[in-house]
Amino acid sequence: MNARKLKLVLLLILINAVTRPSFAASASGIVSEGNKLYQQGQYNEAIGEYDKAITQSPESAEPRFNKADSYYRLGDQQQAIDLYKAVAAESKDMQLVAKAKYNLGDCYFQQGMKLKDTDTQKAIENIQTGIGWWRQALDIDPANEKAAKNIEVARLAIKDIIDQINKQKQQQQQQEQQQKQNQENLKQLLEQQKSLADKTQQENQKPNPDYNDLAKEQNQLKDKTEQAKQQLQQQNDPNKPNEQQQKAAEQLDKATDKQKDAAEKLEKSDAEGAKKSQDEAAKKIEDALKELSEKKEQNQQADEQQQQKQQQQEQKQAQSEPNQPAEPNEAQQQPQQEVAPDATAEEILDREQRQKDQRQLLQSSGFQKVDKDW
Repeated sequence: MNARKLKLVLLLILINAVTRPSFAASASGIVSEGNKLYQQGQYNEAIGEYDKAITQSPESAEPRFNKADSYYRLGDQQQAIDLYKAVAAESKDMQLVAKAKYNLGDCYFQQGMKLKDTDTQKAIENIQTGIGWWRQALDIDPANEKAAKNIEVARLAIKDIIDQINKQKQQQQQQEQQQKQNQENLKQLLEQQKSLADKTQQENQKPNPDYNDLAKEQNQLKDKTEQAKQQLQQQNDPNKPNEQQQKAAEQLDKATDKQKDAAEKLEKSDAEGAKKSQDEAAKKIEDALKELSEKKEQNQQADEQQQQKQQQQEQKQAQSEPNQPAEPNEAQQQPQQEVAPDATAEEILDREQRQKDQRQLLQSSGFQKVDKDW
């Protein structure tokens, strides 16, 4: 019986010795198949193979890394980020950890650049997060020149976004000054039109009224109203039309028609008809003023919301330090067969700049390209 038991134990040891290497080899072969699909640009199919390898060898980090690469290529940065973070936290292979952190920097930089024209604060946050991951990659591999270069490129990108924010603020201040001046001009026009209507009524009560001077004054006021309308139209960007300015200009256009009618009736000594047209002209000027005032209130509300959002983001940044992954856990190492994304921050910026140039070619020739320092 002892001999039979000994043979059984030896047989189990032999089975284990044979099974484990073939199990690892099977997972490695699946990864190789996934890599072939990856190289052919069949990223969804490659993900399917990497999933099989993960099922075969859950402790291996390489299939997750390659799966992250595939999501990166598909443009799904968030899926890639989750997987790269898992590799950075769990893999014992510090070379693979460094690559995962480097690619995390690319992912966050990519996300930041996508947001730079729509949410500048969030864009800066993502780029800063990317810099943090590149620094961690440098801590592991100080000779990583791409990571060091990307950090400098990302800093220039942040500077460009901050310059963009400052330019937007300056433009907004100029627009607010223009808006205020436009409102003052319309207030003066409204007062002058009402005053002229009162003069017409007073002149009509005289024994021998003379409306010639009033007709000239009405024509002069019509010209001023026309100038105010043209000024609003010139200030309105045709590529980004301001609805309130458009409506205000339309009201002023109607006001000039009434003013012209009032002047003609004054020339014909039709005081009552002229007074009616003058009152209607004043109403149209008042409507134009309301349109501009409504826009000002909307801008103030938007500014308040933006300030609140910025304060919340600053408080959030002050309360927590992002991008502190857990220490790597021990994991079974296998021969690495990974394909790392080769897009650097500089390449991403170059591609984004080319796309921007193409968009500008489709816009009005009145806008010129702004030179960058990167």
